[in-house]
Amino acid sequence: MADNSSGLAPRRLHEQVLAALIERIVAGEFAPGAALPSEAEMCATYGVSRSSVREALRVLAEKGLIEVRHGLGTRVNPRERWDFLDALVLGARRRCGGMAEVIGDLLEALRIVECEAAALAVQRAEESHRVRMEAALERMRSSKNDPDLFAAGVFAFHEALLDATRNYVLRRLVEPIRELLQYTIVTSGSGNRSFDRALAQHETIYQALCDGDADTAREAMRAYLEATARDVATPIPTPAGVG
Repeated sequence: MADNSSGLAPRRLHEQVLAALIERIVAGEFAPGAALPSEAEMCATYGVSRSSVREALRVLAEKGLIEVRHGLGTRVNPRERWDFLDALVLGARRRCGGMAEVIGDLLEALRIVECEAAALAVQRAEESHRVRMEAALERMRSSKNDPDLFAAGVFAFHEALLDATRNYVLRRLVEPIRELLQYTIVTSGSGNRSFDRALAQHETIYQALCDGDADTAREAMRAYLEATARDVATPIPTPAGVG
């Protein structure tokens, strides 16, 4: 049995190995097509048992990052096969400087989906959702000089809004949105007009939700996402027929 001398937490060791391998793959240490170290080498590197390594590899394969070929070893898949909406993959991309490659696609997809989610939330939100959104707005107001705290407030707002749709598929967007917001808000800098603008746009969404105005909520969300795209210098293409 391995002695866990690497210092990984004793609980759910395979998750620690998984996170470490994702970070190394996304950073390019193991390029597409490259072979991962053997199970024995990974056991020694991370101080864990073979069962922990195998579970980490199983989850990596589910996320599309690797292909395990019995007798041929484990190799990294081409990037287009990776699950780019996976929170661990997006988080590693953000930390490793790889978000620029996918930020345009993410923002475009969110504009398609979250604008309508805002309108749907107007129809379905309950008082508990409105209380959470108001609390999130207060967090944003009190943290305009701290990008990380401001991002946490924005995320809390979007999380409450998606919960308010009561649509499980939309709710699955929460973790990708967390990574997207963290990246875009920190990239845009702190204590500047973009934070004031973002706060005002979220206040408009909230007020529209309270007023039962789905059109205003939809357009305020669109304005926020388009402004976010400009902040990171990634314009979102306007589909034909949308003015």
